[in-house]
Amino acid sequence: MPFQEKSAIATLGALLLVYGAYFAIVGRWLAAGPVGEIAYQPLMLAAVAVLVIFAVVSQVLIAIVNPKEASAYDERDRLIDLRSERVGGYVLAVGVFFGLVLAMGEIEHFYIAQTLLLALVLAQISDESTKVFLYRRGR
Repeated sequence: MPFQEKSAIATLGALLLVYGAYFAIVGRWLAAGPVGEIAYQPLMLAAVAVLVIFAVVSQVLIAIVNPKEASAYDERDRLIDLRSERVGGYVLAVGVFFGLVLAMGEIEHFYIAQTLLLALVLAQISDESTKVFLYRRGR
C-alpha cells in the first residue's frame, strides 16, 4: 500500500471522527435551544485544531514506519491526486452554492456557517475517498 493511500485513509478516519463528533454535538445543541444562543465558534475552532493535530501525527507516524515510501511520488500518484481533487472541488462548489443561497435568503449565521463547514468537510471526505478508491482499483 503506497504512502499516499495510507495518508488518505488516515485523513479520512480523522475527518469522520472529528467532524462526526462536531456535528453530533452541534445537533444536540440545536435540539436543546434556540439557534441564536448557540456559541458554535469555539467548538468549530477546537475541531479544526484537533483535526490538524490528528493529521500531523498520523502523517509523521506513517512516514516513520517507511521513510523511503514517504518520499516516493510518481505519475500515477499525481493523476490520482488530480482526479480526487476534482471530485472534491465539485462537492465544495455545490456546498458553497447552498451557503450563498442561505446568505442571500438572510438565514441565521449559524446555518450558513454549518453549511459551509459541512461543504468543506464533505469535499475533503470525497477527495480522500476517491483517492482510496482509485488506489484500490489499481489505476
